[in-house]
Amino acid sequence: MTPVSRSIPITPSQSFAVKHLRGTDCNIPYHVHSAHELILIRSGSGNFYVGNTIRRFRTGDVYLLAPGVPHWFKCEQSIEWNTAEDEFIVLQFCRSFLGETYFNLPEHGKLKRLLTIEGLALSFKGVTQDSLAEFLLSMPHAIGQGRLLLVLRLLALLGENPGCAPLHHTISTDIGLQGKEPLDRIQAYVASRMRNRIYLEEVAELVNMSVPTFCRYFKQWTGETFTDFVQEMRIEYACELLKDTSIAIHEVCRDSGFQSMAHFIKLIKRLKGMTPQEFRKMFA
Repeated sequence: MTPVSRSIPITPSQSFAVKHLRGTDCNIPYHVHSAHELILIRSGSGNFYVGNTIRRFRTGDVYLLAPGVPHWFKCEQSIEWNTAEDEFIVLQFCRSFLGETYFNLPEHGKLKRLLTIEGLALSFKGVTQDSLAEFLLSMPHAIGQGRLLLVLRLLALLGENPGCAPLHHTISTDIGLQGKEPLDRIQAYVASRMRNRIYLEEVAELVNMSVPTFCRYFKQWTGETFTDFVQEMRIEYACELLKDTSIAIHEVCRDSGFQSMAHFIKLIKRLKGMTPQEFRKMFA
C-alpha cells in the first residue's frame, strides 16, 4: 500500500486541529500527515495499519504518531455516522505550534526528545491512557484559551515519561537517557533468536539484573511484560515471512519460534485480527 499525503485542517484562528470523527469519516485509507497526531478511539474496533505492521484497535485505545508515519484505522463498521459505532477524537499539531523556542526550555527536555523521535508510534496504558483520554474527550467542547490549556496539559503529561508501548519494534519507548542501551540490547538479542526458545534468566543476565528486577524494569519502560514483547516480535517477524508466498505457513510458524501451529494461529488472530492465510492474501 502506498500512503496518501493529507493536509492538516488548521485555520488562521487556531494553531492546532481537533477533529471529532464518526462513522465512515473514521475509515480514512492509508495516509500520512506532516504533524503529530494524538488519537482516542472513543468507540469502535478493527485493524490498525501503522508503518509495515498491523495491530488490533478497540474502544479506549490512545495512540501518538509522529509526522510521516503512514497509518490506517480500518474500521469494522462502515455505515452512516448516525448509526455507526466508530467514533474517534484526534488532536493534530506541529512541533512549532507554540513557537520555535517553547520546546527548547529546560523544563521540556523529555518532551522535546519524545517529539523528535522519527517514526514514533506509541500506544498508552493504565493511568496515562485514562488521563489522556479524559483530556481528549474534553477537546471538542472547549474553545479558545480553554482548548489551548487542555493541549498544554496533554503535553505536560506526555513529558512525564509515561508507561507506553511501541506499535512496532523499530523504536524505543524510553524518552530519557536512562535505560536506552539495555532496551536496545534486549531487542537485538530477541531479534537474533527468533527460531529459538528465549529464557527470561538469560535476558536478565544480559543486562546484569535479577529476574524480578528485570521484569519490573521492563514493564516500567515498555508498558508490557517481556513475554508479551517476545510474542509480538515473533508475530511481526512471522508477518514479514508470510508476505513471501514461497514459504509454507508451517515453516513460518517454525521459523518464528512457535512450537505449536495452534498457538501461532491463536496469537496472530489476537494481535492481527486474522488467520495467517488471511494475512497472506493481503500481500498476494
